[in-house]
Amino acid sequence: MSKHFIDVPDHYEALYRAVLKQAALAGESIMGKVLVVARAELKECFTQARGFIDRDRFELSLKLLDSHTKALCEGYPQALTNAFKQILPQGGDRAVALQGLRFDQLELMDSAQVQERVEFARSQQSVSLVSDAELSELNTYICATLGMSAVHPESNPIRPEIFVRALQNLLAQTQVPSLVRLDWLQHMSRALGGELSALYKTLSQKLHVEGVLPAGYVVVRTHEGIGRSVDASAGATPTGSASRQRAAVGLENAQDSVLTLDTLRRLLAGELDQPGSESGRESFAEQFSREFESASEPQPTPDFESTVPAAFEALKEMKQVDRMVERIGNRREAARAGKPGRVVGQGSSVHEVHEVREQLRQMTKGLGQALSLEVVALMVENIARDARLLDPIRAVIKNLEPALLRLALVDPRFFSDKQHPARCLLQEITHRSLAYDSVESRGFTAFLDPLQRVVGPLADLQIDDAEPFEQVLKELVRVWDERKKPDQLEKAVQALQHAEDRNLLAETIAREIAARPDVNKLPTGLLEFLCGPWAQVIAHAKLADETGSGDPGQYRELVLALVWSAQPDLTSKNIAKLTRLVPQLLSKLREGLHLIDYPTLKTSAFFDLLMKLHQQAFRPRVKAAEPEPAPPAGLQPSLLDTENTWIAPAEAKISGFMEMAPELGQSAPETSPLLPQTAATNLVSAALSLPVGAWVELLVNGVWVRTQLSWASPHGSLFLFTSAYGSTQSMTRRSRDKLLAAGSMRIVSDQTVVDGALDAVAQTAMLNSIDVKL
Repeated sequence: MSKHFIDVPDHYEALYRAVLKQAALAGESIMGKVLVVARAELKECFTQARGFIDRDRFELSLKLLDSHTKALCEGYPQALTNAFKQILPQGGDRAVALQGLRFDQLELMDSAQVQERVEFARSQQSVSLVSDAELSELNTYICATLGMSAVHPESNPIRPEIFVRALQNLLAQTQVPSLVRLDWLQHMSRALGGELSALYKTLSQKLHVEGVLPAGYVVVRTHEGIGRSVDASAGATPTGSASRQRAAVGLENAQDSVLTLDTLRRLLAGELDQPGSESGRESFAEQFSREFESASEPQPTPDFESTVPAAFEALKEMKQVDRMVERIGNRREAARAGKPGRVVGQGSSVHEVHEVREQLRQMTKGLGQALSLEVVALMVENIARDARLLDPIRAVIKNLEPALLRLALVDPRFFSDKQHPARCLLQEITHRSLAYDSVESRGFTAFLDPLQRVVGPLADLQIDDAEPFEQVLKELVRVWDERKKPDQLEKAVQALQHAEDRNLLAETIAREIAARPDVNKLPTGLLEFLCGPWAQVIAHAKLADETGSGDPGQYRELVLALVWSAQPDLTSKNIAKLTRLVPQLLSKLREGLHLIDYPTLKTSAFFDLLMKLHQQAFRPRVKAAEPEPAPPAGLQPSLLDTENTWIAPAEAKISGFMEMAPELGQSAPETSPLLPQTAATNLVSAALSLPVGAWVELLVNGVWVRTQLSWASPHGSLFLFTSAYGSTQSMTRRSRDKLLAAGSMRIVSDQTVVDGALDAVAQTAMLNSIDVKL
């Protein structure tokens, strides 16, 4: 969402920076009070601890906390200052800690990293819950000092997330054991929320007294399906997709939830498939039989400290499996009460899917398989709720659930391998379907018919491996790709790639021309021609040359003659030379400009300027300097500005190049010098990392057109978009940014639907981990 700026009094900037300084300096006092509370809580934990291990742990935490108290109090102000100076990400509220975690990242994390991530999110939530009321008021003043007409909480650099992150960074510098740091963070965050609430109230009063008029809260609605907050209003906590997901999961009780971040990580890492960990039932039964029922030979007495906790862990895991498989069988029937017989897919009803779940839950062997079923169910729910998908596509995905559930029992690679055939199948179905914004869209029926025909039978197959999914994927891709026009796309890519190569080389040539000492006296229009179109001519000849010539076509050599002929002070002294040179010069200029298809109108405009300079040589010179000829209208700007990219007419035609309307280029919002990022940068930040394959909508002739980023040039100066029926649009980076800033381009999907659905599973696991400690 764009940020709208207004004119503000000059002293607002000074107030803004004074508030940041005051907040940082308050860090020492805040830390001192927080440490007092944390120490008292740790001491109470030590007193109430029953086991030797816990007592030793809390005793160590207390001793280390006492030894680092001075350093923490002195270091927190600087840690806060550093945090305030950093460029803050958009959407930097508490959702960042929850939604910032990607599903695929879990496999690369160890248990300690997961625990640290959870503790940070838990601390952030704890602090925010206490300080939210005062923060809401402070946001109105901070945004006002930044010149914003409406509140954007992510623009406030002293929000709770930043204080917690600065605290976490400071604790990391102590180099104490990670478990000790987690103990500290847990107990410190409870007190930090209250201290921040008091600080926010003080700062709000300060800005109010200084006469700052607070910005207002507004209802914000983002484009459907992007996966960010949908509604945010005054006094309401922003609700991200992760929290909505948790509500939809329907967990009976946080204590009963087994889907934590650590168990999900263990599933992806394959740890739940290891002997002894895959089945909690079997491992505990075998241990019980071995240690308590076997009387054939004496057994050594097990150590109480290690054996009894392990037995309780096994019992707990057994109960978790029971709760998990029960939830798999019942999770969505309650949500669909009152809708009997609702179609799940082609011929699969809710009742039939329920029967499949009941059968599969009886087949689970331990936590690993039960968790796999849970993840599949959550993933399918997330995909089926995605507002970007059309109803027939959602039906197809729901119909695939039985096959995916069966697959999860026999092939856990489905979650950890992004190239797994079943995952690729889901990705191809959902991502390609984003080409259509309604069931009436051109080509949607031709897309849907083979999908239903080929995918439907999977629901009734006995799945033993990934082969059925691989066969279906190959067939669908074959059918869909037959409708494409690969030659047209390939030609467009080749044309744009050549254009970028030529532009890059032309930029180098333009700088060399501009550095020549004899061009300083040239009229502006002529210098722009040499550094613009003529640099393109030289670059084009160089790229097309196969002889190895240093100056193919002698177009670089012409620069010297052109520079001399454009200086009347010199040419008037040798009229004969100018007379002989002009016909050859004009012929060579036309030849070169023809190479790059330079428009005839712009060519004529330049020649008019050149002829005026030549005519001055034949007129008597007067003492008063003659006015410099005005640059011709429409002349290509200098390539010294690397944002200008010349696209030849033939290249534009092949690639569907979009010319930027002048009025669109003037619609970019104002910027504020106080912000760590400009408004324009904020508006296009998502586009800067837009991957090839992402879907966007372009406003073309008053109509929104759904299209896909099919190619981006290696240097990011040109982009090619392709619609579902093969039409192409290309544009420069500058045009893309202006379209986005003007609201004429909107991002439909910057990641695949499947990746987003799995990320939401990880966010659910994170929320469960915050709420409960198993």
